[in-house]
Amino acid sequence: MFERIEGILVDYGFKLLGFLVVLIIGWSVAKYLVNLIEKNLKKSKLDISIHGFVLTMSGFLFKLVVIITAAGMLGVPMTTFIAMLSAAGLAIGLALKDSLSNFAAGILILTTRPFSVGDFIESSSVSGTVLSIQMLYTALNTLDNKRVMVPNNHLATSHIINYSIEAERRVDKVYSVAYGTNVQKVKEVLMNIVMDDENILTEKGIILGVSSHSDSSIDFDLKVWVKREHFFPTSYGLNEAVLMEFEKHGIEIPYPKRDLMVRLQKEEIKELSSFAEENA
Repeated sequence: MFERIEGILVDYGFKLLGFLVVLIIGWSVAKYLVNLIEKNLKKSKLDISIHGFVLTMSGFLFKLVVIITAAGMLGVPMTTFIAMLSAAGLAIGLALKDSLSNFAAGILILTTRPFSVGDFIESSSVSGTVLSIQMLYTALNTLDNKRVMVPNNHLATSHIINYSIEAERRVDKVYSVAYGTNVQKVKEVLMNIVMDDENILTEKGIILGVSSHSDSSIDFDLKVWVKREHFFPTSYGLNEAVLMEFEKHGIEIPYPKRDLMVRLQKEEIKELSSFAEENA
């Protein structure tokens, strides 16, 4: 009786020892393989956007293999273990359906590549520079240096503006002057400002003309092309230069004006006159 119990304990002891050995060694091997993949990814020409996703998935699969192998050391049948994993996976899938949706969206983003790491993008609710595309979230850094984690499903199902994908951008400006201003003089001043700006790509064309007659102003459209990195400096520089040049040449920048017309009936005029005489 005791010999039988002792034999069972020894048997399961060796199995438990084998389980722990496989688990510890397997975990170390999995970590080593992930590090090896990371080094090869850095040397490869594969888009950096995919690196984090590949490393996360590789680590998950390697550890899953280790767990299955270690379970086999305990004598757990593979078919039973796989069935247990399948049932657990189904339950987890139902509980984490939103996370699975984000996971699928992450794969879609990496496949279609509407943006990459380093791009400045804008969606319906947030904008920033892409830091990483992870399994469930995409990390963005906003202009004021805040870290925003955006669910991949949100980015996959909403419109995205990618400001970094093209090397050149167009600067669109509207400048208003008062009625009575010499139109040709305004166009001459604006054109001189454009030609003096070294960041403006004049060879791509310049659009300049009267766009509309507003209630209290004549509006001029100015559209020029610049390199992507010169967009904001050029936009601000044009505003400052136009303000100074308009003032220098006596070109008036209008402000809204309204003419107020008051009509009084004869009876109201008589009452006002009588009131004024009584209080004179």
